[in-house]
Amino acid sequence: GLATKDGKTKTECGIHVDGAERTWDRDLWEEENSVVKKISSSADALEIKKSGKPAVIAVYAPWCQFSQAMEDQFEEFAKAVGDDVDVYSFRGDEEREFVMANLNTNSFPTVNVIKADGTAVKYESEERTVEAFKNFMEKTL
Repeated sequence: GLATKDGKTKTECGIHVDGAERTWDRDLWEEENSVVKKISSSADALEIKKSGKPAVIAVYAPWCQFSQAMEDQFEEFAKAVGDDVDVYSFRGDEEREFVMANLNTNSFPTVNVIKADGTAVKYESEERTVEAFKNFMEKTL
């Protein structure tokens, strides 16, 4: 991975990377191949937050290698959760101001658990596995 100034390995992509949008060949969690539901607009994202139902939202950028790297694990997590909680993906690089203001997003990927009261709780770990996502969701809800 890319090392940061303090020598740590980087595990996320900066939200303000410009030009990167052109460096990917497909979207993540494509609707016809995925049980992860797509959020197509910021209005839809707000509806989910206001719905009174818990949910999990991954805010991602399709060109971010760390978003790409967690695609399979997040997909398996969505399958494991089944109908208990809705699991969504939201492309955040086209809605930067919105995701920063509403979905705790300063880098990609960012996973939030949305509580029934609409509070978005950010998943702070860099361990992006089915078990880790499940544990965080259960602890948060």
